[in-house]
Amino acid sequence: MGDACLGFRGIFRCFLILASSVCYCGLHAQVLKVYCLDYKTLEPVSNVTIYFQNGDSIMVFHSDRNGSVSGLLNFESGTNELSISAQHPMYEPQNYRKIFLQRPQNFTEIKILLKSIKQKNIDPIVVKAPGIPDTVFNSTEFHVSDFEISEKGDYVLLVYPKRNGQRNSILLCDAFTIKDTISLNGIGIEMTRDYRNNIHVVCQESIFRVDYQGDSLKLWAIPKNYFLDYLMPIIDSTSAKFFFSNFNNDYPAFDYFAWDLTDSTYRKIIHIEDSLMMELYRSELKWADVRTRLWAKRQEIETGLDAAIWTGANYFTQSIYYQVPYAPLFKVGDSIYVFDFPSDKMWVYNESGDPIRSTGLYLHYHKEQNGWKRKILQDAATGALYAVFEKDGITYLGRIDVMNGQIFAKHRIHHKYVENIRINRGFAYYIYRPFESFQKRFLYKERLFN
Repeated sequence: MGDACLGFRGIFRCFLILASSVCYCGLHAQVLKVYCLDYKTLEPVSNVTIYFQNGDSIMVFHSDRNGSVSGLLNFESGTNELSISAQHPMYEPQNYRKIFLQRPQNFTEIKILLKSIKQKNIDPIVVKAPGIPDTVFNSTEFHVSDFEISEKGDYVLLVYPKRNGQRNSILLCDAFTIKDTISLNGIGIEMTRDYRNNIHVVCQESIFRVDYQGDSLKLWAIPKNYFLDYLMPIIDSTSAKFFFSNFNNDYPAFDYFAWDLTDSTYRKIIHIEDSLMMELYRSELKWADVRTRLWAKRQEIETGLDAAIWTGANYFTQSIYYQVPYAPLFKVGDSIYVFDFPSDKMWVYNESGDPIRSTGLYLHYHKEQNGWKRKILQDAATGALYAVFEKDGITYLGRIDVMNGQIFAKHRIHHKYVENIRINRGFAYYIYRPFESFQKRFLYKERLFN
């Protein structure tokens, strides 16, 4: 019985040998060992991905901590050509083609020397401490007249070579290069944004919308009357409302309205009026001469507008005593804030224009001591609000707490007599030129203390 089993096993082994000979007919085996070494230090490199290719056959291995890879490869009859590719994230890819292996040898060693990726020298990134100014744009050819900051962080600059208003140009640049420039057909005065956050250049005779796509600039002419009558009155918007005003520089009162986008109806949400200015404004008619009174009465008959308003708008607004009421509206988050300085109140509304609460507003008191500039700036990215103060040429930015309307932090601008301050992403941007200097007007920024 035992002899029969041994005989059967022998027959089975012979069958396996014959089957192997049939299956691998035309193939020969080769043991391949690859060492991955650093080109400079000759230290082993681990985790190198090795690709072996022979004909249509591809095998993938990874080097161990000793930098080695071992594999058994079967080569087609008549060919001993092998391609090897080595890849590692810290080294340059290495490709070896047409490696001819000697058929009599069953074991072959290959060393791959990997060159580390060359270091690329870049300009150092300087992070300034809060309160330390950094130059954003400087030029020996152009003065910066005004600027805006795009959502991507690029700068749209209104520049001029020598005197303001002559040969104006618009530049699109980042912190390193000027991407595009376009000449302005007109004398540029300022840059502003509408409620849709579009940038506009206001000229003496016309207005242009600045469109930037990628690295190119385009200007679109807009009728000035259309811009002043239909775009500028809109202060901000929510998903369901437009908030606009009937503000007029020549009248010491105005209203804020909420316009419903669904049914195109609007309603007044608050009336702003400087009572002292209004009293002086209307009393101008009492002190006018006879000819002026007659003219005002004729205007009243023709237009239906009170004669006191005609004299106030044409005479009192030209005096040193007239002051335009300041009561800005801001959207912060999902709330609307109206800073009613004539009434010493901060009014808060929801997105629909419904009143929520109010609080006292006293940051503008003692103007002679704190230098209140009648200006509130909003961070275009974070929505934070800052009150502007200036004393002896030094500008201070006071962070406003929208819960109580008080200042809880102040930041001092480094340079004196700065212009066109804007706040974006926690940085204060401004235009500055040293006094009695040959330097052009540069654009600076400094990180705020927050």
